[in-house]
Amino acid sequence: MSKKSALEVEAAGQNPTETTPLVSRTGADTSDGAGGPSKAGESSGPGLSVRQTAILVAGEMAGSGVLALPRALVKTGWVGVPLIIAMALAAAFSGKRLGDCWTMLENRHPELRTRNRHPYAIIANEALGPIWSVVVFVCLMVTQFGMSVVYLLLAAQLIEQIFLSLMPNVTICIWYLVVGCGVTPFLLFGTPKDFSKLGLVAFVTTVLACLFYFIQMMNDVKPFVFRWGIHGFTDFFLAFGTIMFAFGGASTFPTIQNDMNDRSKFNTSLKYSFSAILVLYLVIAISGYAVYGEAVAPNIAASLSATALTLVGNVLMTLHLLAAFVILINPVCQHVEEVVYRVPTESVGYRTLVRLSVMAGILFLGESIPRFYTILALLGGTTLALITFVVPSYCYLNLLAKEPAGTPAAVASSNWTKLFCWQVIVVGAVGGAFAAYSALSAIFSTAQAVPCYLR
Repeated sequence: MSKKSALEVEAAGQNPTETTPLVSRTGADTSDGAGGPSKAGESSGPGLSVRQTAILVAGEMAGSGVLALPRALVKTGWVGVPLIIAMALAAAFSGKRLGDCWTMLENRHPELRTRNRHPYAIIANEALGPIWSVVVFVCLMVTQFGMSVVYLLLAAQLIEQIFLSLMPNVTICIWYLVVGCGVTPFLLFGTPKDFSKLGLVAFVTTVLACLFYFIQMMNDVKPFVFRWGIHGFTDFFLAFGTIMFAFGGASTFPTIQNDMNDRSKFNTSLKYSFSAILVLYLVIAISGYAVYGEAVAPNIAASLSATALTLVGNVLMTLHLLAAFVILINPVCQHVEEVVYRVPTESVGYRTLVRLSVMAGILFLGESIPRFYTILALLGGTTLALITFVVPSYCYLNLLAKEPAGTPAAVASSNWTKLFCWQVIVVGAVGGAFAAYSALSAIFSTAQAVPCYLR
């Protein structure tokens, strides 16, 4: 590479365990270590397998959508169902474009076939220039930090409901602190490969929680009790921002892909994970809207009858949110360590201090704004729309334009792919702008929740 970004220069200074090539040109990733081929989807080295990656992606993304999408359907009506499907396809398409971008960069620059802690920023730098690299970095930080706050607020809200009968005077403000302090030790994991089992925990608990929620919804069916209302422009795009948020995990995809044994198989993992996520989302969203109608709360768990099924579902969903929080906040911690404080990888003490400071910021923001729905929509329509729907396709088109004729990427591309890239860019930019406007209107037109520390 003739010219390296500042981020790449920093990456080159990491210790050998962070710069050991993952995939060799000779296809070493197909060996089981004993001379024979490895089984499909299984790990052949220290990185993540296809199956582990799919579970990690699904586990990180699924929770917030399950809880928030039924309310989104209230604001969109039944047109929200095809909208959810369309946004899922767009998000999966964007994730695939990011994977293709990294594959193109590895083919051009063999020195990138190492574990990098900031792959998305490198993609943006190579495709769009250093300014966009900084923009992507800032958006990543803001988005994932904000999403982490939302996840902890949702977990605290669920725990408040779980213990409501035993401790009715303990508010969400206190539970938020308890949850934050309890999950803090898990922030000390180094990279996604160090907690791949958390992806399994996050995904399995989500599936089981959805099962219990669905059964309880069927028990709550009361025909002709609830009616469906008509909502306007602001409500529609507030829901649109929520739907974008539900599929906003693409910001972490490059970091997860970077920890795979064979990064070229990342797209296979995406197919599995998005298929599972879409099924869960549609089942809960449609059921919640059909059963409760306008009465659906921003958090669907608050609309369910207080039964043993709901209790078990809330416990499982809380476990999911906490596991997903660890997966989600890890790239933020890595970026703060590498770019802001430039902490050496082997310095456990400094790394611990940095991650504790990140957690302190999360706790402060959550205690300052103890609500999640409008924040969720605002993130979905701004930074998340940019880095999930706009930038991936734009980077792909720019990198593809630089590919010599006859290369695998150039051969695999088609005019339909390029057209769909532009469609996703336009929908992400325009829809995101309207969603952001609607979220800001909702925030400033309603009474703000008093910060916990002023109560």
